[in-house]
Amino acid sequence: MSKRDCYEVLGVSKSASEKDIKKAYKKLAMKYHPDRNPDNPVAQENFREVKAAYEILNDPEKRQQYDDFGHGAFENGAARGRGGFGQGGFGHAGGDFNDIFGDMFNQRHQQQRYQPQPEKGSDIILKVELSLEDAVNGCAKDVRLPNTTDPISVTIPAGINHGQRVRIAGKGNPGTLGAERGDLLVEMTLLEHEFFTRKGNDLYCDLVTSFPVAAIGGTAKASTFTGYINLKIPAGTQVGRKFRIKGRGIKAMNSDLVGDLIYTVVIPTPTELTDQQHKLLAELAETMN
Repeated sequence: MSKRDCYEVLGVSKSASEKDIKKAYKKLAMKYHPDRNPDNPVAQENFREVKAAYEILNDPEKRQQYDDFGHGAFENGAARGRGGFGQGGFGHAGGDFNDIFGDMFNQRHQQQRYQPQPEKGSDIILKVELSLEDAVNGCAKDVRLPNTTDPISVTIPAGINHGQRVRIAGKGNPGTLGAERGDLLVEMTLLEHEFFTRKGNDLYCDLVTSFPVAAIGGTAKASTFTGYINLKIPAGTQVGRKFRIKGRGIKAMNSDLVGDLIYTVVIPTPTELTDQQHKLLAELAETMN
């Protein structure tokens, strides 16, 4: 009956650390210990199997021999050295022709298995600061790779957003064994704007107006990316009210979708008044009270 793989017995991977192996052994040994399973021959056999696997994997030299030759390294009570034929001669049961041939095959297989393979180079990530205007309209930016002086021109598409990247193929780190280079990823860092805030493809902006206009109605001058518009303010407009203008936001990158421009009403309180203004406001306050 063939023996189970030691790593499988302990439930660990072949790259498991010594700490992981000890932790797995302790857990399984407690589970299958004969004192806990006095009338369970299956559990007792599992305990012997776990103990044997641990004795091999917990010893660095034995673990290396096991990784190279499997259980055959310990057959007949003799451990093989790495690349050797075992301690017995050709006439010994552990050193017959089949075992020697199997060891040679396993060594050759291991060498082929771990032969280095060409790998594509890793990507390089560079961050670029971008104004809101450049993000909305698109632009070109020059970037430089680490330890280089020659600039690389990067075309930034209109509508790109914070955190999005532009990929430039073949400008990353070199590959191994002649494999292709990785890519350059240029990541956008969107700078704050003086008036506008971007949320997705929508633009938000404060709409400053006066108390009289908000109270009796009128128009207010509102900023856009292409200049100013006059926005109608209904009578009785409250602070915080929002006005949405469809399709005056940002056109999404690689899409026909366009966001909206959204204004939030702000009514500042004047800090300096002329005598006439003070008198008029006092009269207004009296009539309202």
